[in-house]
Amino acid sequence: MEAFGQLSERDRSQAIQVLQQRLSSRDLRAVVESLDSKGRNRSRKSVEWIIAAAESNSGRLRSRLPEESLAEFLVDRSGFGLLESRELREKLCLRASADELERLHEYPGARSRGGHQAKAKAVAGRRWEPGKSWPRHFARALDIPSVFAGLPGGKREPDTIEVAPFAPLRELEDFQLELKKQAIEVLSGAPGANRGVLTLPTGAGKTRTAVESLIEWRLTQQRRSILLWVAQSEELCEQAVQAFSEVWTDLGHRNSEVRHSIEIARLWGDASTPSDPDIVVASIQKLDTIVRNSGNDVQDELGFLRENLGAVVVDEAHRMLAPSYNRVLRFLGIDLGKPSPTPVLGLTATPFRRVGDETRQLVARFNGKLLSSRSLGQEIVPELRQRKILSEPEHKVLRYAGPEFQVEDVEKYREHFEQFNDFHPDFLRGVSESEQRNRALLKQLLDLPSDWPTLFFGCTVEHAIAMAVLLRRANRAAEVVTSDTRSATRRALIEQFRNGHLSILCNYGVLTTGFDAPKVRALVVGRPTTSPVLYEQMIGRGMRGPKFGGTESCLVIDIEDNIRFSGQLAYKRYSSYWSADRN
Repeated sequence: MEAFGQLSERDRSQAIQVLQQRLSSRDLRAVVESLDSKGRNRSRKSVEWIIAAAESNSGRLRSRLPEESLAEFLVDRSGFGLLESRELREKLCLRASADELERLHEYPGARSRGGHQAKAKAVAGRRWEPGKSWPRHFARALDIPSVFAGLPGGKREPDTIEVAPFAPLRELEDFQLELKKQAIEVLSGAPGANRGVLTLPTGAGKTRTAVESLIEWRLTQQRRSILLWVAQSEELCEQAVQAFSEVWTDLGHRNSEVRHSIEIARLWGDASTPSDPDIVVASIQKLDTIVRNSGNDVQDELGFLRENLGAVVVDEAHRMLAPSYNRVLRFLGIDLGKPSPTPVLGLTATPFRRVGDETRQLVARFNGKLLSSRSLGQEIVPELRQRKILSEPEHKVLRYAGPEFQVEDVEKYREHFEQFNDFHPDFLRGVSESEQRNRALLKQLLDLPSDWPTLFFGCTVEHAIAMAVLLRRANRAAEVVTSDTRSATRRALIEQFRNGHLSILCNYGVLTTGFDAPKVRALVVGRPTTSPVLYEQMIGRGMRGPKFGGTESCLVIDIEDNIRFSGQLAYKRYSSYWSADRN
């Protein structure tokens, strides 16, 4: 059994042994410091510091791990990305035997003149593409398990995919059919009546409903046009791509007249603009960058979209107050303050509380049209729980004896809170560095059954990485995903998590949206927030019920921090939401 996701205990142990045999404590220390100093200023505590402090049992705070555990720390911190560190590769080459170094040096593309040191630098500096032939050769030459050559795959998905019709999906529920009918009416409406907001709780099939509506509407149009789906994150973009793929495939199963393929273009990250797609799924950041930076060339780069635009969908429409959305939509010929021939559909998650001012303001930007299902009644969430579409959440508040965190006494924290109504990143960093807090979180995570798929949301990238390493060092199958995690690695880890080979998946800021793992049994919210939207996104990852492939219940664990500020933590607003409280 693989105890560490893609990394088996055998491979892990062998890698630790190789590092201990080949490198000195000084070498290992240099590699650790190079990893922990990457992109970090001096005021921020390192991953090693967080782990050493949390594991201190003597009453004396430690900031470093014992020298004898550095090899183990490096393997657990980096996983199968271990050899991506150029510093580590150079140290290994410097300590390699003459025959080993020669074998590496003779590999095409790594040659240079000079002695052992020059050759070692040349070998270490060769371009590293995880999973390719050179990394595999490097690992073999030094007796390092091949898994540390990394997973093959680019930094992103292909720019376009072709989807041919084939297999069936589950039939839509009655409330989804109601919303689909309303969405098609909006898409078919005249200017001034062709905008609306479709809202459903996370886990209730909002994306599937919207995609079904768009495709059915498009098939009725005489003119071939492009559907544009705009989202905030790469995860949400990829989720939409997969939904379009699955729905088109299913349509071919149900409709004998549909036998042609459609082209879905990915337009985010480093992707180039497509030439002639049927559907474009784009991040708002990518579109805004093109509009702002292309100058006179923007017409040529996005002209195909402007001239052939059939409809626009904005996922997470509550973010539309940001200037980037207005810039992009206006370039495409859409002014939200005026009627437009191009229909616009907004998607947003139903608030777990009653509809508030934010939702009303959002609906006002869409001609006041809120798409709702009569069959679900006024109390949507309880009805969906009764139908087993949403899970029954249980709630627990984790308490610990720790320091007081102050917002009011630090000017930049106070100003940030006044502007954004949430905590400054540096404030969250300070919270994440409390050893008492991290010990309490670690104990709570270890107390959960190991067969419960659990998501952990950290305060910072370092916090998420440190918690994953602490869990591994306590023999719990855990991994971490951050914005720096390669797409191929991220997919593999999420698949391992879905399949039950990972007990706990830690993250910072990347699994709040667009992440689909229906069997999540527990969520540990390790970052304080006052934002109901962010909080609902986090806990929504575990709210899918058994009828949609999820769980009967999901345990949500919040941590009670002693924070001095003029506001209310988001989780404290939800006393009526939980089915049971385990304080």
